[in-house]
Amino acid sequence: MPVVYNLPQLYKLCEKSSQSAKDNLIKVHRELLCNPLKTIFPKRTIEEIHFELLRNGLFDPYEGLDIAATIKELEQQNVWGIVQKEFEKLRSLWRGPDIPIYIFPLTKHRPMIDGMEVKKNGVAYNDAIFLFISKELVEIELKALLAHEYHHICRLSHIKKAPQEIELIESLIIEGMAEWEVEKLYGEAGLSPWTKQSSFEELKEQWQKYYAPNMYLLGVENHYSFLYGDESLGLPSWIGYCIGYRIIESYVKNVGSVESSVFYRISSEKIIQGSDFKPS
Repeated sequence: MPVVYNLPQLYKLCEKSSQSAKDNLIKVHRELLCNPLKTIFPKRTIEEIHFELLRNGLFDPYEGLDIAATIKELEQQNVWGIVQKEFEKLRSLWRGPDIPIYIFPLTKHRPMIDGMEVKKNGVAYNDAIFLFISKELVEIELKALLAHEYHHICRLSHIKKAPQEIELIESLIIEGMAEWEVEKLYGEAGLSPWTKQSSFEELKEQWQKYYAPNMYLLGVENHYSFLYGDESLGLPSWIGYCIGYRIIESYVKNVGSVESSVFYRISSEKIIQGSDFKPS
């Protein structure tokens, strides 16, 4: 399945937004961007789909009045073509499923992480990938973002668990393994900065104190503090992602390299037992 070529839809949104009253912009957004996604989110209302996209980085309805220049620049950068070609490469390499990929401009209302403005975000659902990107994103970052999210798709298609059935250890493995594969493909230039932000000793201490006792905590919605960090709990930013990466790194060090198309099929329990993060 090709990358969804939604450029005509995006340009149409710009045109309709410029012709609409401000109190009608949300309706235009939902009609043109969310209605076509009903097959991806069959159990959600249009309002819920819209909220889901906005909270993950979609430009808001009022940005539709001046987003045309960004869309044009993304088109000139051949973003849709680059993603399509890289997806075909990754699918062949990992023997993964065929899924639609949606590309949207990233909102200008972006958070700062470690003093840097966010330039991208990606979300992998069971049946699709959504990439929210800025015009400042360079090609290797775009490819790394796609690879990270598509690796999630491969792992999720294998474990076949709903979000509420996923354990904390699996969430850590999913994130760490995706970033490990990104590094194999693109080198350190494609890596997220959080992968090596803490020493092994610091991570082991956090692991034994907070993570090992909660390894089997169910529900992705209950993992956010463990993944993204929580100052009130003494968890640094992105600590879970960092631990996940180090689990994979130590497993490969101890067991040896594994073919990428096989690696994501190994159970989280086996990976933990082969790593330096076995619960004590």
